[in-house]
Amino acid sequence: MNAFDKIKKSWWVIFSIIMYINGVGFIYIGTKYNNKNWILEGVLYELPWFIYLIADRLYGNVFISNITGFYSLLAMLIMFIGIIRSVWVAVKLIDVYKNEEMYRIQTTSFNNPNMANNNNDRSSKVACCLCIFILFICFALFAL
Repeated sequence: MNAFDKIKKSWWVIFSIIMYINGVGFIYIGTKYNNKNWILEGVLYELPWFIYLIADRLYGNVFISNITGFYSLLAMLIMFIGIIRSVWVAVKLIDVYKNEEMYRIQTTSFNNPNMANNNNDRSSKVACCLCIFILFICFALFAL
């Protein structure tokens, strides 16, 4: 992969440098790769700017004179984290693009004659669902 292809595939990083839309890049790449964590991360990076614009419209000069210093410092810190994180994700995605064969999911089939006759075995399906349900209950109990 040459340098032009790397730049072309990571153009979304430019959004993280722009002040009011620094989370849009993560939202874009999250929707492109169907990764909900990146979408939520992009929304998190957009949230301070969204709150700032709403508070500015609602309270005007009162908001600007009282809270602007602390809030702008917090927003800039989140923006800086977003820039670092987007560059990091872009570098990791370049690695994925280079080694696409290694990361490709391939289907496999087993040549087991006993399994061909038992595709509709209900007991194995019920046992599988029961295991998943028990694991879900265990994780729910540990979460409390």
